[in-house]
Amino acid sequence: MKKLTLVLVFIFGLTSLITSHPHIRKNVSVSAEGIDFKLSYFTVPFNSEHLSTIKEGFVFHCGRATLDLSQKVKINKKSIKPGQYMVRAKAISNNKWTLMLVPKKQSDSDTKSDKAVAMETHTFQEQPKSHHLNLDITSGHGKTDGHLILSVTYGSQRVEGILGLSSPEA
Repeated sequence: MKKLTLVLVFIFGLTSLITSHPHIRKNVSVSAEGIDFKLSYFTVPFNSEHLSTIKEGFVFHCGRATLDLSQKVKINKKSIKPGQYMVRAKAISNNKWTLMLVPKKQSDSDTKSDKAVAMETHTFQEQPKSHHLNLDITSGHGKTDGHLILSVTYGSQRVEGILGLSSPEA
């Protein structure tokens, strides 16, 4: 009887591990103009039901994303010191967002502080569907040439925030 119980517990435990969604830790490292950008986050599955209930002011943790800056950068003409920042997306509506950098030392939920820096952000709808949260840092193009773009893709939305660089090496 003990063996049967142990076997059943083992099988149910193994089944729950196999069927649960793994949250994968992802890291993106980029260097531009001598500045190192290190982005880390956990993937989360897309949940369209939750997204449809989002109201103005909701702050998404972006997979507990953090961005390490080795030197200062400019965001919306404001100089940001080197250090670690939390990446957050604040809802203007359920389909328009503002990306923010919040100093890591600050409370996770305190995005209203003057320490939180809103990025110039563009939200794109009807993108190819991403079944999991995906963050990346890429080179800008067109109007954003000479800058880096922090992109957050979730479902059929992509949100891009502009990280300022002083020359078009990015």
